[in-house]
Amino acid sequence: MTEPSKMSHRYYFRIVRGTYPPLMTTSVSNRRSFFLSAASLAGAAAVSSTLIAQPTPTNLTAFLQTYDEAWASHNPQAIAMLHAEDVLVVNRFGSMLEGRAELEKAMQFLHGPGGPFHSITFPRQKLLVSRMLNTDMATLHARWKNPTMGPGDQLAHGSQTPWVDLLSTYLLMRRGKTWQIVQHDLHSVDPIKFPFKTKWNA
Repeated sequence: MTEPSKMSHRYYFRIVRGTYPPLMTTSVSNRRSFFLSAASLAGAAAVSSTLIAQPTPTNLTAFLQTYDEAWASHNPQAIAMLHAEDVLVVNRFGSMLEGRAELEKAMQFLHGPGGPFHSITFPRQKLLVSRMLNTDMATLHARWKNPTMGPGDQLAHGSQTPWVDLLSTYLLMRRGKTWQIVQHDLHSVDPIKFPFKTKWNA
């Protein structure tokens, strides 16, 4: 059998050929090895079939820009519509919001007239790393800042409130040519110096 031609993406599949002794003439041990080998090949084929080409970085960066613009507009509905109907959001205080309707209510409180975020200009998010899970699902990790909050869900120090460093993690689902958030997790980041260096810990 000839090798298939390369697909348009960088990943392509190769037919794996092998010779095995007739099943009926092998020992129990050899038969077990045969089945394990066959299972491994089948598993490898299943994994290979899910490989996809990575999108251009601007694809997912554009999503963050759209989110930032909606957040800067202080429009609760514009923010909510970037989320799936059954979205789950976990904020940096550990509070959970289930569903787009509940999220929109929270955004009305935060961004509406008199709300703690209504007149604040937020810094833009910075994409750290993105990963495609399959053709229609991706994860994003971004750096962000939110204001320090005080009692009663108000800003801790009025208009001069300090900023808290956040790690913003999104699970995205592609709907046509757009992305929707199906889960969003926010974590406060406390800086710490480790005795080693990595790409993200300089």
